[in-house]
Amino acid sequence: MVADMKVMDTGAFEVEIAAKAGADVVTVLGAADDDTIADAVRGGELYGAEVMVDLLGVPDPVARARRVVELGVGAVCWHVGIDMQMAGKTPFAVLGELARAVSVPVAVAGGLNSESVAVAARAGAQILIVGGAITKSPRITEATRTMRAAIDTQTEVATELFRRYAGADLRAAFQKVSSPNVTDAMQRQGAMHGILPHLSDPNVRVAGPAVTVVTRDGDWAKPVEAIDRAGPGDVIVIDAGGGTTAIWGELASWSAHGRQVAAVVV
Repeated sequence: MVADMKVMDTGAFEVEIAAKAGADVVTVLGAADDDTIADAVRGGELYGAEVMVDLLGVPDPVARARRVVELGVGAVCWHVGIDMQMAGKTPFAVLGELARAVSVPVAVAGGLNSESVAVAARAGAQILIVGGAITKSPRITEATRTMRAAIDTQTEVATELFRRYAGADLRAAFQKVSSPNVTDAMQRQGAMHGILPHLSDPNVRVAGPAVTVVTRDGDWAKPVEAIDRAGPGDVIVIDAGGGTTAIWGELASWSAHGRQVAAVVV
């Protein structure tokens, strides 16, 4: 049993509590002081628990991993947090170097699914920590077996679920969900009110980077300038200040179409 306590202080005391409660492994943050980590290791030796150091947020994970191994830890974990995942970061750039740098098992955590666990296993990770791809699955046993097969064979099993999207993949990801899905995920923030879609197909979905425009009632100069600035797949979003005089028409729409603009919101 792993007690993922991310201990930052009083290492021996925290490890003692976890070990007496039945933990076999206790995590300590790599950002903790050397004395705290050494103290946690001594506590683990006394009460029969291994210490694994979580390298979340450590500026130089390889150097820190080498140091904590010198302090006697049983494993290190290269952990890419949720906020980092949302920025498109993955553990793989550092994982291989980390596995080669230390003699203890290397764990990896952070958004793993049946595709990425295989990549992590090939990179040298010996402990693979999988969360949502199992716990959020409607078929937990099947998901677990799939994950284990991907690890054992080091072969990706394709999945459309439990993925973190970044870069060019973001547009495709947004087109799979509804606007309510997006606003719910954003805690109901960022929603635009009073928009009446004028679409030939009510099932069409549009997503893309926004080119934002602020203009005045009847002033079409800035919206037209936005057409020149927009690129393929962009969405022009115009704030007309509540005006009632048109600032967009058929000619502008054809020009935007020629630039492969995805949509216009006024």
